[in-house]
Amino acid sequence: MQCPSVRALKIAGIVLGVCFVLGATGVHLSSQTSFCLSCHEMRIYQQEQMCSAHAKDAKGQEIGCAQCHIPKGNVIRMLAAKGWMGIKDLWVHTFYPEEELDRYVMQPIARRFTDDANCKACHQNLQRNAKNDAPISVEGKLAHANYLGSNGQSRSGCVGCHQNLAHLPVFDARIPGNEDFAKKLQQSMQVATKK
Repeated sequence: MQCPSVRALKIAGIVLGVCFVLGATGVHLSSQTSFCLSCHEMRIYQQEQMCSAHAKDAKGQEIGCAQCHIPKGNVIRMLAAKGWMGIKDLWVHTFYPEEELDRYVMQPIARRFTDDANCKACHQNLQRNAKNDAPISVEGKLAHANYLGSNGQSRSGCVGCHQNLAHLPVFDARIPGNEDFAKKLQQSMQVATKK
């Protein structure tokens, strides 16, 4: 059996290095909000998010798409989510006119790709409200105890209960704060159409 030459190993190493750098650059660039907004049908999501309680994080920084929608910590899960969402979004962009998209039907599928770890990066104390200035409601405490497994066991993730907090395809009066969200969004859309 003949050993591979040193030259062949060097070439293979260079090719692997180039592939790694190109892949990492592609993942980085495609995780930018500007990349997401390069498709016109995504702009409504940005407009909604900017009117929502999730326009800025606890540090006052604008929240980008990847901060909520790209799983962190597990490279395989992150790449799988990016691959699935990228292929799905490209398919929808290419073959479906925007007016045919039913976002209310699409929303439960999209929520599967909002990882609990992303929510808990900002919302670490589940016993305090989002502003961390008061305790949560009794219902919230029971739900979070269930989520944490100390009061039964929930299979629902964060966005299973906390729906329509950054995007609002259909106004839902059951969720506190959605009325204000809907008003701000309507005002924002009126301003946008006047321009």
